[in-house]
Amino acid sequence: MRIIKVLGIVIAFTACINTINCQELKTKLDSAAYVMGSQMGEYYFLNQIEINVEAFIAGLRDGYNANRLKIQEPQKSEVMKAFEMYMQQKQQEKSERDARFNKEVAKSILEQNRQNKDIKETSTGLQYQVIKEGKGKKPVASDKVKVHYVGTLYNGTVFDSSRERKEPITFGLSQVIPGWTEGLQLMTEGSTYKFWIPSELGYGNRATGSIPAGSLLIFEVELLEVNPAE
Repeated sequence: MRIIKVLGIVIAFTACINTINCQELKTKLDSAAYVMGSQMGEYYFLNQIEINVEAFIAGLRDGYNANRLKIQEPQKSEVMKAFEMYMQQKQQEKSERDARFNKEVAKSILEQNRQNKDIKETSTGLQYQVIKEGKGKKPVASDKVKVHYVGTLYNGTVFDSSRERKEPITFGLSQVIPGWTEGLQLMTEGSTYKFWIPSELGYGNRATGSIPAGSLLIFEVELLEVNPAE
């Protein structure tokens, strides 16, 4: 589990707990220990995870000094299993909070887009803007396409970009999120479109990589090539 791994790193760098006042931060290792401790604290705070800081420090001290632990096996495994279930519950709650927030943001952005005559909307809720219209073939759902794209969140954060990798990507239209399957079929080779894909046509209420749950996905896509299915 990620927290156990992080805890192991913290233990390796926290000799200052028993030897100096950590607030003095006399050495680089002191500073590293403080930063890692603060990062763990921020993680617990931001994810609304309840933790007894005194008990945490006591366990850290006993583990570092190789003292006899107050909780031994098999109770130790039982405690951590229960904590893992607690963490899963908290992560689910956070995902639900993120989804509610991001859907409200998406609703506002999509409504604002409807005031722009250059932005069109399909019956499914997909919005798109033609940046450049090409003259080549138009794909169907069974085709493969080669594209360049940049994907961002509502705040401009880039979560994926073939342009940054300087390499276009080829995929089957049936293998991607519904918003891409629908949107690419509106384009012709040589076109560049901008898409606003609501979560219902994206990743839904689950977080995916660096994409928070319920996110509106904004893509600028250039359709380079259409390869009909064999």
